[in-house]
Amino acid sequence: MHDKLSRRKFLHETAAGAAGLTVAAELAAAQQSANTSQTTRHRSSWQAANDRVWLGAEYWANPLQDWRIANGRIECIKPAPNRNVHLLTRRLGEQPGSLQMSVRLGRIGGGRLAGGKGSAGFRIGVRGPLDDYRNSVIHGRGIDAGITSDGRLFFGKLSGSAPVDLAAKSIELRLQVEASGAASTITLSAHAIEDGKLLGELTRDSIPSERLTGNLALVANFDFGCNASNNKGAKKSAASGGAKNDPGLGEFWFSDWTVDGSRVEAHDADAYGPILFSQYSLSRGVLKLTAQMPPLGAEDEQTVRLEVERDGRWVELARETIHPEARTAAFRIEAWDATRETPYRLAYALKSNDGGSQQHYWSGVVRRDPVDQDVLTVADVSCNIHEAFPNAAYTVNMAKLNPDLIAFVGDQFYESTGGFGVQRSPLAPAILDYLRKWYLHGWTWRELMRDRPSISIPDDHDVYQGNIWGESGAPQTTTQEAGGYNMPAPWVNVVIRTQTSHLPDPWDATPCKQGIGVYACPLVYGRVSFAVLADRQFKSGPEGKTPPTGGRGDHVTDPNFDPKTADLPGLQLLGPGQLEHLRQWTTDWRGADMKAVISQTIFTAMATTHGSPKGRLVADYDTNGWPQSERNAALGEIRKAFAFHIAGDQHLPAIVHYGIDEHGDAGLAFAGPAVNTGYPRWFEPLSPGENRAPGAPENTGDFLDSFGNPLTVLAVADGKQRPRTAVLEKLHDKVSGLGLVRFDKRRRTVTVECWPFLADPTQPGTQFPGWPATFDVLANYGRKAVAQLPRLEVRGISSPLLEVVDESNGELVYTLRMSGATWQPHVFAPGSYTVKISEP
Repeated sequence: MHDKLSRRKFLHETAAGAAGLTVAAELAAAQQSANTSQTTRHRSSWQAANDRVWLGAEYWANPLQDWRIANGRIECIKPAPNRNVHLLTRRLGEQPGSLQMSVRLGRIGGGRLAGGKGSAGFRIGVRGPLDDYRNSVIHGRGIDAGITSDGRLFFGKLSGSAPVDLAAKSIELRLQVEASGAASTITLSAHAIEDGKLLGELTRDSIPSERLTGNLALVANFDFGCNASNNKGAKKSAASGGAKNDPGLGEFWFSDWTVDGSRVEAHDADAYGPILFSQYSLSRGVLKLTAQMPPLGAEDEQTVRLEVERDGRWVELARETIHPEARTAAFRIEAWDATRETPYRLAYALKSNDGGSQQHYWSGVVRRDPVDQDVLTVADVSCNIHEAFPNAAYTVNMAKLNPDLIAFVGDQFYESTGGFGVQRSPLAPAILDYLRKWYLHGWTWRELMRDRPSISIPDDHDVYQGNIWGESGAPQTTTQEAGGYNMPAPWVNVVIRTQTSHLPDPWDATPCKQGIGVYACPLVYGRVSFAVLADRQFKSGPEGKTPPTGGRGDHVTDPNFDPKTADLPGLQLLGPGQLEHLRQWTTDWRGADMKAVISQTIFTAMATTHGSPKGRLVADYDTNGWPQSERNAALGEIRKAFAFHIAGDQHLPAIVHYGIDEHGDAGLAFAGPAVNTGYPRWFEPLSPGENRAPGAPENTGDFLDSFGNPLTVLAVADGKQRPRTAVLEKLHDKVSGLGLVRFDKRRRTVTVECWPFLADPTQPGTQFPGWPATFDVLANYGRKAVAQLPRLEVRGISSPLLEVVDESNGELVYTLRMSGATWQPHVFAPGSYTVKISEP
């Protein structure tokens, strides 16, 4: 899809599975996405903008923190290779035709262009491996055309350049394309700003016209070392060498960027901002909604309004101040009418430096709470390295499934996402570096998030760590494996605020160490009660506590490793506070028929092989199979509510049945597939599984995981050891895919579905082998019963809540919402029990 998937087209293509979207929302969104341009001409308006980092809705800056608007022009403030700005609303189409483009440029500080180092100019025909303008923004390559500070005009490489007079402090650079059949002629010229005098010119003939299709961009400091045409070259340092007579690096400003011509296509609807995207949750009559904004300036408007449609008009409900670091406006509305769908819009007044302003809107629908819907569907989404950004076909397939709730369970991006690596300091640009990656997540998912609730919880790569043992918020002081957060607390809090401020209120809002925020919370939606856990924030780091590994502190390679030696007192998984909240949650059934847990990763050590076919480990402390005692304590509470577990993280799609004392005596879990798998993992047990189903693969059945925990594998999808090289095929072969969990409240069953990356989920027989799989809710406490209590017949309550308490110690055995009026409770040991029946 070369063009952005319009809202109208998006809804049309997903109509088979998106019946829950209202007609009003469809029309409003389609109108918002309509192409309103009457001309292909574009001229920048930075001269009217207030000083700020964000360059405007028509532009995307690579990377964000290296650019700013100042004094009516944009400036690249970091002398580094391949800094570029893409024009989102204009690009060159496939049809033959002309292009006329110009920009004024100079050196920051006002010196002569010839008085320092660096290069600047245009990049045209920028295209990525996927035919989508957003993919080109990140992964695209094109034709470079510019000047060097030592007085050369060039196309592509420096060889064949032409001289240019750069005695002035600024020039106007012009680029013209004229088509002649299947070929085009490109002319690059430099002119004096005062009188238009020609300062130099370079022409190239017989350029294949098809090479010019794609994005248009400005570039500061072309990377001649590898002739990279977008973000690839940014991985090289300034001292990485390069071509002979490399002009080096400088700081440049640009202004008055104009684009016109018969080959130019207008796509005004592809502007991104100023309201970038929204996220919301609805639980027990409380709506929480977060608007994500770009980095605005001190003179810009600092508030966002939330409006709802009532009786054909828009009514303001609230307005919130934009957080100065997270750039979020977070709304909390009590007593929300959850019985009906409510169109909403976020409103923002973008000011100009002459005192004027323009209203901008982002609209969506708060769906009604589907309490009367038999089946609630939850999408399980994690681990997106954004190699196929923006995953347009993937999100269309997700929309076909029309999940009621999307659970983003971690690694919304990786350090490599968007190119340019990561910037860890100083704090302000490091925050902008994070926001740029987070904005890519929003750009991918915003059409789905605007119209349905979502959960988002950060994992290790979200906080710029390969693995994270949070140590209750402590700072990292030695190695990563010893535990703690590598990035400073204010930066981590930006991550938590952007990703979780729309979640229901946490059980306990008291920050942990360093003042780092918390987000673990209950959420009730569609009569399913979810416990959203932070299973990395409090976990102990292994290094210095467990037996030395002789290498990486988290990777055990000693074949004689005894896992019991690693299960030491004082270690934490969820932490005592969160475990107590989980214990209370198991008995809180207000408005719920079923229960589920959502966290970053499953509570077992499943993967045997990591990173490459030769990467077999004996044990991996990054998994939640360790520490065993804490893991067992958490599962012991979760199974008391017959709760199913939804997670991601391991890049290995699987359905597992937990065991504590024996196989299958706890609950079931689904480790969903990665959206875009980068680091692959496999499950390759040394012996076939025991007690597996007839005809089932040998890597299913009963096993002990690497920490000695009973593990039953019910379904697993291993990727190819030698995946194909094309982007989409490679991701497919590395078992990227879509995961969905269906909670059938009437039948009290859980169904898990899982599709490979390139599958069409609307077609039968396209799921991974082993999927779909359906389980009775009682399987989530698979412990074998030894006795039955008297049969219960309850009158006056349609679906009573049952609690069984052991009288010998006063502890809860389990709690369950009955699906009818008659049931016979079971118990696991002889003794006396109290049975409580209620309707919360």
